[in-house]
Amino acid sequence: MTNISKIEKSKLHLFEQFWSNSKDNMFLASMDCDGDFVAEEVNPSQMENFGQNEQIINKKLKDILGVENACSLEEKYLKCLNENRPIMEEESIEIDGEERFYNTMIIPVNDEESGEKRVIGISREITELKNAKRRLEKLNSELDSLINEKTEKLDYANDKLKAIAFEDTLTGIGNRRYLNDHANKAISLSHRYDSCITLMILDIDGLQKINEICSHTFGDEILKAFANILKDSIRDSDILARYSGEEFFLLLPMTSLDAAEILGDRLLEKTRNLELKYDKKSVNLTTSIGISTLDNPQDNLDSLLHKAYEALKRAKENGKNQMVSYINEKSYKMQT
Repeated sequence: MTNISKIEKSKLHLFEQFWSNSKDNMFLASMDCDGDFVAEEVNPSQMENFGQNEQIINKKLKDILGVENACSLEEKYLKCLNENRPIMEEESIEIDGEERFYNTMIIPVNDEESGEKRVIGISREITELKNAKRRLEKLNSELDSLINEKTEKLDYANDKLKAIAFEDTLTGIGNRRYLNDHANKAISLSHRYDSCITLMILDIDGLQKINEICSHTFGDEILKAFANILKDSIRDSDILARYSGEEFFLLLPMTSLDAAEILGDRLLEKTRNLELKYDKKSVNLTTSIGISTLDNPQDNLDSLLHKAYEALKRAKENGKNQMVSYINEKSYKMQT
């Protein structure tokens, strides 16, 4: 019994040292006969931090903290006692106009013999940590906003650069790079899904001569007018590009040779009907068209270009202002 007594005294002494010297706020609250909680003991740290003194001992919490604050705390104490287990939570209290934060553990002390109900509270202030976290969150939010803003600007700049890289500056349609990038993808999809795709090369007849007789500025107006005819005649899925000089390429996904020829016939007619004037004189314009279609598993952009150029060559040799379709190496279909 003596050894047990020494151990108990040692434990009590250890607790007393912890109670007296801990920087954590500690308190012991008991329930009185009215069902209110009373401040039975408060350690020195709690008294110092909360500006309290020994006069609060044995006072009801609602007389110390006010009814509203006391009710909020007592709900937690009752929960702890009823569940008979420690609970831990973060809480905030306003002291001298400043919001201060604490991590608080509440431990139930139910005396079954006497029926007395008590709770021990151990509360560690985390105000500095909380404020630092808030500052960090604010900085992170500001940093995220800045990053998002910079990313949007960078994406916009990249889009502009890509548009510039893929756009013919004179006509506003795609350029050679645009055609190569988009055409290869479209042709690959046509092979994968075994669908038709047709390439059309349109070459403005006699543009070089017009440039020499009139001016290159007028020639540029012709190129822009012709590009507008093409843009107004195609679908969003079609790929239009100015390849070089007076050559325009039109790649038509999901379009058979017959369907492409119908479009080509309309483009021939629209070009002939284009009203252009230089020095108050009418300038007539025509175009020659060469067409090829995907008809071989080995076909790619280069092979389609080769076949369409062969067809265009025959259109030029046969008097221009017409459309020629490539059927095979020895067979071509001509339409005027």
